Amino acid sequence: MSIKKISSEYKSLPKKDMRNAVIENFVFGILGSTIVVFISLRIDIAVLIAYLVYYFYVGRVINRPKYVTSIGKFILFPIPTALGAFTGYKIAGLLAEYI
Repeated sequence: MSIKKISSEYKSLPKKDMRNAVIENFVFGILGSTIVVFISLRIDIAVLIAYLVYYFYVGRVINRPKYVTSIGKFILFPIPTALGAFTGYKIAGLLAEYI
């Protein structure tokens, strides 16, 4: 993984595609982490709803084109997904208080 290579890929990547990838991966992280929180809190209806939403979304993620660039593999997938997972962990805790 070269910084120069990632920099050149960043410059050539359409900003709309980058924004869409970041948003999709962020949402993917949120949905995945809420399941874990709801399971650990034993809120069955929330677990069911979280699983349904997650697996509907997984269909979208699986059927998109695979990341073949360094920026996709090392930046656009792991960073937004991890930030989304942390956000989902926090949001699920707040939601659990109201369920």
